[in-house]
Formats: sequence, C-alpha cells, structure tokens
Amino acid sequence: MAFRDVLDIEVQAGNGGDGSMSFHRAKFLEKGGPDGGHGGRGGSIVLRAIEGVESLERLVGRRKFKAPSGAYGEGRLRQGSDGEDVVIEVPVGTTAFDSDSGRVIADLVRVGQEQVIARGGFGGRGNSTFASSTRQAPRFAELGTPGQRRRVRLELRLIADVGLVGYPNAGKSSLLAALSRANPAIADYPFTTLSPILGVVESVGGEERLTLADIPGIIEGASEGKGLGLEFLRHISRTRLLVYVLDVTRDPVSEMRQLQAELRAYDPSLLEQVACVALNKVELVDPDLAAFAEDELAEFGLPVFQISAREGQGLNELRAALFQLLPDRELWARTHALEVEPEETREEALSLTFREDAPAKPGEAPERVWEVHGGGFEERVVRFARHMDDAAEYLSGVFKRQGLYNALKKVGAREGDTVEIGNFRFEYFEEEGK
Repeated sequence: MAFRDVLDIEVQAGNGGDGSMSFHRAKFLEKGGPDGGHGGRGGSIVLRAIEGVESLERLVGRRKFKAPSGAYGEGRLRQGSDGEDVVIEVPVGTTAFDSDSGRVIADLVRVGQEQVIARGGFGGRGNSTFASSTRQAPRFAELGTPGQRRRVRLELRLIADVGLVGYPNAGKSSLLAALSRANPAIADYPFTTLSPILGVVESVGGEERLTLADIPGIIEGASEGKGLGLEFLRHISRTRLLVYVLDVTRDPVSEMRQLQAELRAYDPSLLEQVACVALNKVELVDPDLAAFAEDELAEFGLPVFQISAREGQGLNELRAALFQLLPDRELWARTHALEVEPEETREEALSLTFREDAPAKPGEAPERVWEVHGGGFEERVVRFARHMDDAAEYLSGVFKRQGLYNALKKVGAREGDTVEIGNFRFEYFEEEGK
C-alpha cells in the first residue's frame, strides 16, 4: 500500500432539528397550553487519533463525510434526538487545516485524542419556550441552525520516538534493520527509502520499547522543496529524539553541517531537539581515522557513537543511549503540539443603512426604510422564517432589549419608519418615556 501523508476531505456536520409548534390535546380539554419540544443537536465531525496506522491511505476512496441531523421536536415536550457524531480515525501525528483559511483546527499528538473539526447545528426551541403571561399561546417555534461545512486538509506528521536523519546511503535503513524488526529495502543507490519506515526497538533487557523511523535521505535544498524534502522534513519535527547518521568514509563534519543547515532552514527549533550522532561504517576505515572523525564532531556538542550497522559493532551502546536520551512522551506532546486556533466567534458589527423606496400610490411620500445588517439580528430572524408573522411581536421585543431601537433612534429613525432585516420587515416606533 502506498504511503499517503496529505489528504483533502470535505466534511458536513448535521443540522440542528427544528423546534415543535404544538398544543396539548386531551379528552375534555379543548384548548391546552403549548407543549412543543426542542429539536435535537446535529452530529459533529470528530477526528480521533489511533495508533497502529502509519498512513492516511486507509481513508482514500472516501473524501466526503456527513453527520446526521438532529430530529425535530415533538408535542408533549418531547425533545428530538441528537444526531450521532461521525468519528474519523486518523494516525497519531495528524494535523488538520481549514483549506480555505489555512488555520490549524486540530493537531493530534496523543493516542485517543479527539478534536471536533465541524460542529453540529443547535436544535431549535419549541413553542413551549416562548409562553409568557402575555403570550399564552405562541404559534411559532425556532428552526435549528445549520451544521458547519468545510474543506479540510489532513497532514500526517509521523510520530515516532526516534528519527534517523541523514543523506542517502549513510546507512539509515541498515541501522533500522539492525536495531529493530523492520525489514526496509536496502541497496547502494540514493532514495531507496521513498516512505518513512517504522521499526520497534527493545532495550537490552527487553523491558522497554520505542519506535524508530527511517526518514528518507535529505538532499541539499530539501528545505526548499527539492527532491522529497518538504514531504518528509515535517516527519522529523514529530520525533522526540533525532539520530544523525553519518558515513565515516565521506566527510562527516561537512555532512553534519549541511544536514543542520537544511533543518534550520525548514524549522530552526529542530536543532533544539534532543539528538545524538551515529558515526556509521567504521568497519571500512582505520580505527584512528574513526577516532579522529569522532573528535571533530565534538564541535556540535552531541554524543557520538561509532557503529557498524552491517557488522553490529557499537549497537548495544547506541541502543542503551536511545532509551536514556529519549524525553518523556507526555511532556513532549504537551510542548510540541501545534496551537489550535479558536473558531471566529465575533459577530459582524451592526450596520444601519437608510434608503427611500418609491411610494405605493402616486402622491404619497416615499417609504423610509432602514436596512439592518450584522449584530446577530439576521441569524436570529432566519430561525423564525417558518412562523415569521406569528413571531413578529416576540422578535420586536427581543430587538428592543438588544438595543436595536436605541441604535435606530441615534441615526435618525422616525416613528413609522420600516425596519428591514433580511425578509423580515416591521414598523419602528419610539419607546414610551424615551
């Protein structure tokens, strides 16, 4: 199965169910009170991180996800059932972006972690909610709100405990095979490894385990997107411990500088991660030359281990060091997760626009109309679209309490002017005593 670490999907949360407009009916009771129940909440779309999956490929073939809507409210104060959430299981290390805004909406770095990426709509209130001493038989109910719809880009930033970093043919695949149960393709040509390969490494005594990732070889210019660079540099950022694998038969100091330059260009924080150096292929050179290379690498301030992945030399020492150097998993996850940007909740600012419409009859004065936009008023009106005439008095009172009348008065509204909010129109009047 091919490795896939980027996937575009579309998600649609469920709509909230409409509230019920109902009146109690019983034998010998001709006119009962309002008993309309509320609508149910729409189902949300949720990402959940699971282990044991190293690719987004399992989702291919399904690019659209839709959650069920909430059920309508019913009479006798029966609330509609909520729509079930749709849970999309993704590998640990998956980051979700809103495709239109580019905002981070989820970053799952722990097994079992969940994040809502499309929120279900709210259920509408039944007419029983709107009963009062002066409104004993409300003949209107509230509609549910739409569920959130969005396009989402999923990016897998592979989470492994340890990542092997190095240029092609440095011996990373051979080291992975020697330390773990993985069986990567090994050959003497660049880019044998085209996908990150995971292996499991056990401590010398077998009490502990860690995952080791062979990340494809970096080439010069990887941070600029050359070769496979950008596709796999993101995976390096998710490992808790980096192992620089250097070929002692080449120029290890120069390669180390180049590797760190590529990491620095992509993300300077990568150089702050815990790391060590595996100086590989020491079986091919004189021991004095290997010792000289180790001394030169001291300038980088990292532990250096002379190893031979092919012959098994120095592997037990390196294995023990990996477990000693590895940072605590929970602490690392808390400090390295991307910040999920909060949803935009600010209401659009209230805007009042005046216009004069042509009179209905010749000789009459033009109709003075105030268009209302923003302030949350349009959204509220839409929720009563099915019973607009019956809800007019209620809405007028709500708008007055929310300060719309005062705002109209300040901009010069007159008694009898028409106020227009979407398709809803009502007559403005000045409050008594004001």
